[in-house]
Amino acid sequence: MPVSPDTRDLCLSVFALDVVQLAVTALETYVGPDETWVHQAAIRLSEGELHRLAHWLNEAERNPDTFRWYASEPTDVSPQSHRFAVEFINALMDKDVPKPPGLR
Repeated sequence: MPVSPDTRDLCLSVFALDVVQLAVTALETYVGPDETWVHQAAIRLSEGELHRLAHWLNEAERNPDTFRWYASEPTDVSPQSHRFAVEFINALMDKDVPKPPGLR
C-alpha cells in the first residue's frame, strides 16, 4: 500500500535524497495495523539509516508490543533510559551493516 504524503515528507526530512525512494519502498513492505503510525515511528527510530529502517519494520511485524515500547514514550522508564535503549538497539543494528569490499 502506498505511504501517506505526510510519511513521504518525513522520509524527505530524515533520509538522504539518494535513498528516499528506497526508504519509501521499504515502508510499503509493512503490512499490519496502524500502518501510517508504524511507518512514521520506524522512520524516526531509524535516524536516517536505511538498514535500521528495515530492522524496525521487521520488529513491528514480529513483535508489535516491543516495537510500540521503543516507538512511544513509555511511562515505566525515564526519558534518558528510553533514549539509551533506542541508541543501544540502533548500535546493535549497525553491527550488521555490510562493509564495502576492501574496508575490513
